[in-house]
Amino acid sequence: MINKQSRRLFLHHLIVIAFLVFVAAPTALAAEVDTSKGSAPSKGMISLAEAEPEVHYAMLRYGKFYGDTNTLTGGLFERSYLLGDMGGFRDTLVDYGLYLDLGVTQFLQWNVSGGNNDGSARNNGTADYSLIFDSGKAGLWPGGALYIHGETSWKADQSLAKDTGSLLPPAQDAFMPVPGESTTTLSEVFFNQGLPGGFLLTAGKANWAGLADGNTFANNERTQFSYTGLINNPILGAFVPYTPWGAGLSWVPNKHHTFVLVAVDSAGTVKKLDFDTAFNRNTTTLGGQYQYTRLTAGLPGSFRILLGYNSKDLASFDISERHFIGEALGVLPTIEEDDNYTVIANFEQYLWVKGGSVEAYNKMIEKSGYPGVARHHLQPMGIGIFGRVGWAPKDRNVIDQFYSFGIGGIGEYFTGRPNDQWGIGYSATHISKDLRDLLDPLVEVDEFEHAGEIFYNFEVTPAIHLTLNTQIIDSPLKSTDTAYTFGSRLQLDF
Repeated sequence: MINKQSRRLFLHHLIVIAFLVFVAAPTALAAEVDTSKGSAPSKGMISLAEAEPEVHYAMLRYGKFYGDTNTLTGGLFERSYLLGDMGGFRDTLVDYGLYLDLGVTQFLQWNVSGGNNDGSARNNGTADYSLIFDSGKAGLWPGGALYIHGETSWKADQSLAKDTGSLLPPAQDAFMPVPGESTTTLSEVFFNQGLPGGFLLTAGKANWAGLADGNTFANNERTQFSYTGLINNPILGAFVPYTPWGAGLSWVPNKHHTFVLVAVDSAGTVKKLDFDTAFNRNTTTLGGQYQYTRLTAGLPGSFRILLGYNSKDLASFDISERHFIGEALGVLPTIEEDDNYTVIANFEQYLWVKGGSVEAYNKMIEKSGYPGVARHHLQPMGIGIFGRVGWAPKDRNVIDQFYSFGIGGIGEYFTGRPNDQWGIGYSATHISKDLRDLLDPLVEVDEFEHAGEIFYNFEVTPAIHLTLNTQIIDSPLKSTDTAYTFGSRLQLDF
């Protein structure tokens, strides 16, 4: 007879394989590279950067990297990067398969009214450094890539979360890489390798949650929404910390279907480079994802569903350290539970594409188009809708339900600004009834944190983007008034 421990171990490994599928899904295209796009592989080998640049876009979660097919050169107001080719240095690196990027993000936010601190203003910032080594471009072996990502934050204690009283940060990137701590970290070091048969292996220290919950209109904290609940599903935070060690295997049998299995260290942290807890049976999150992608009347859309399982022993209601909930609620009650699990889903669907369809848009770009369009993960200019839902057990999670939806656009169509972005979104974060009952009457907590955000991202130059946003955040803390914020975010690509 199979005992309880054996069943748990079997389930643990089964879900590990499943979770790997979802996280690595965006990179699965590397497995069978289509070299018919006009970019011949370097030195006779498949280069992901040249033949499938969208793989690198997905891994960086950003719409460009120096040396990609859309990199612009020229004057200060024309080039894609403020430093340009650095006297030929960058171009020399690219010849050897090295792609170097540096970005700085500066925030200025005001809590206009409500919250805990009416009229307060905060400013802080982050810097991102990334280096990609493309093995095919270097002529060593085909279909491989190493990614290194470092981060620096300053004035990290100046987040607006305390002022608004919100349980999820109003600006997620302001909480990176370590909440409330100004620091420099080596956040990501991971490797991709395309394999025969449509498989891709991803392994290392990576932002697995960000990759898993990808969305064309609501997933990038540097160019899209700022509020945490409109970037990722916060339920994932209880299962996948920021940039833990992990491994994933994805399979793309055809253009419509993607399967991913993942195992990550649920006890890892962004500052932890050792393997003490990696793949320990009691500190591993396993998961699996299925993604369905198709064109409906020439308009792209996709649906993703993710199953996650975590085998760690829970001392209290589980929540990510990157969410302000734990600090706002104080010491969370202890529980006698082990294991945790979740089901989340995510969709996106274009409603309109410039030119009428993807095919028409691509022909238009090839014919005359818009020179220098980064094309935002190779997505066409258009308008679409998005949504996220999630569920986790209420007897062991602070957030047991989550819902968000909205509309977004890539490009501004009336004044001919193809690289602008905009979005309108709403999210509802449900606080576990079991937790609320235990906190009452010490802390009065409503069911939901409701939040809405409108943003517009202007391209000042191809290297400079300015985002303006406004938010309404209704904290579930009954002692906190509804907060109204206004913010700006300046993104500089060097």
